[in-house]
Amino acid sequence: MAGSYKRPGRVLGQPSGMSFHPTRVLVTGGTSGIGAHLVCLLAEQGALVATCGRDPDRLAETTRQRGVTGWITDLADPGSTAALVADTVVALGGLDLVVANAAVQHRQSFTGGWTAADSAAALTEVHTNLVGPVVLAAAAWPHLRRSGGVFTALTSALAYSPKKSAPVYCASKAGLGVFLRALRYQWQDADAAVTVQEALMPLVATPMTAGRDDGAMPAEQAARQILTGIARRVPVIPVGRARPFRVIHRLAPRITDAMLRDS
Repeated sequence: MAGSYKRPGRVLGQPSGMSFHPTRVLVTGGTSGIGAHLVCLLAEQGALVATCGRDPDRLAETTRQRGVTGWITDLADPGSTAALVADTVVALGGLDLVVANAAVQHRQSFTGGWTAADSAAALTEVHTNLVGPVVLAAAAWPHLRRSGGVFTALTSALAYSPKKSAPVYCASKAGLGVFLRALRYQWQDADAAVTVQEALMPLVATPMTAGRDDGAMPAEQAARQILTGIARRVPVIPVGRARPFRVIHRLAPRITDAMLRDS
């Protein structure tokens, strides 16, 4: 695989006529929701794709696609996340694009009693949604620097205007957004041609939002917009309704806070 590879620098920077052949890509959480569509679309465009998941059956189905490989991985475990990058580099012969897509969300009540299970769920959210992408970036850095690649992580409008029912999820996504900005500064100062991107998501119809997805954006449509933004190498990719949200939040944050508070 590595012997036939050609560096795709201009491919990742090409907004029109988008092609990801033969870009080497790692998408976390690629067995369902947005991640599954990202994997499928990238593979259809000729990319070599590695992914991960927690469900063996879904992972087996995903990796039946041509050019797709993957592993069962617990992204809440930093050691497993670093190993995922190492395995991907061996399997694909390098790395050009990393999409930190995997995330979990739990509802919490801080007024109705707190249990050990609540603490475990909160730790899983923080480790999966924030620590996971941090370790992913650190492990991917030397490979992305070598290829002049892209690191993209999915955040949420809830990082800017949180909802009351999932405070830890909102906090983890807010932390991820700040991390991406600081990471961009470091990699820019290292004079590296690596792009760091925040894909700002609206409500998207995925298994995580099942039961509360009225008016949600279809996951495939969201994945397509993310890939368009990746190809353009823009710092922030506002997806769907996150585009007007971003403008309103900048001008009148109380309005977006009120809109999402009870969502």
